[in-house]
Amino acid sequence: MAPGTYRAFANQKQQNSQEKVVDDLSNLNKIPACLFILCFALGSGLASAQRGPGLSTDFPDSRTLAVQSKVNDLFEAGDYERAYFIYRNELAPLGDKYAQYMVGYMYLTGKGVFENNVAALAWYRLAAERGTEEFVAVSNRLASDMSDEEVRRAEQMYAELRAEYSDLAVLMASIKKDSNQLEPRTGTRISRGSSSLVKVYDPRTGRSITASEYDRRVRTLLEKRLTMLKELGDFEDLETDPDKVDLAELERRVQERLRFGD
Repeated sequence: MAPGTYRAFANQKQQNSQEKVVDDLSNLNKIPACLFILCFALGSGLASAQRGPGLSTDFPDSRTLAVQSKVNDLFEAGDYERAYFIYRNELAPLGDKYAQYMVGYMYLTGKGVFENNVAALAWYRLAAERGTEEFVAVSNRLASDMSDEEVRRAEQMYAELRAEYSDLAVLMASIKKDSNQLEPRTGTRISRGSSSLVKVYDPRTGRSITASEYDRRVRTLLEKRLTMLKELGDFEDLETDPDKVDLAELERRVQERLRFGD
């Protein structure tokens, strides 16, 4: 199907409604992508970004901002296949809600990917998980134009996406990655008293720093992520001390929450 061709509905009423959805989404495209990202990778300092109730997030790092700018330019230039690939495979997995919305939009309109309104609704549901008004509105409008069977299939796909790309899932993956950063290649944990003479590469700054300083930075970030997960997942009894948290039990609780919902 040629890029830019809108989905044909069986009757004029459905077609008019679909065009209204696309018009609304085109307006939403003007919202800066950086307002919707929840990027948990080791990056520049923690700060407040677009947030849901009580949710603190990281600003995207410089590389992510560059990718966002590139993909927006590709989309505007009509290079939809490359834009889709980046939205789907580079930004959406970071928890970037705008990218997740754009994947749904491209499924809806057949830009860079085969038209699929079931997949579109699933990605819209994922983008709307924080309750962002615009995303919720377009998700609900699209669902109202679909059959019960299509909505059911979209909900099944959404459950699969949520298990991998929701805020809880992305944050849990980052916590596991941070925890692994505290373990050297020997498999033993770096202690707080590590020699200041040992040097390691810090991927955040691109510089070599002492192992003890790197350990301190990772521990600080890991504690912040654990605190964020406690708030986001409403895990009131969650241990946020990196040395005391049971990661296996924490992952079990997160997976249970993702499986059965809030």
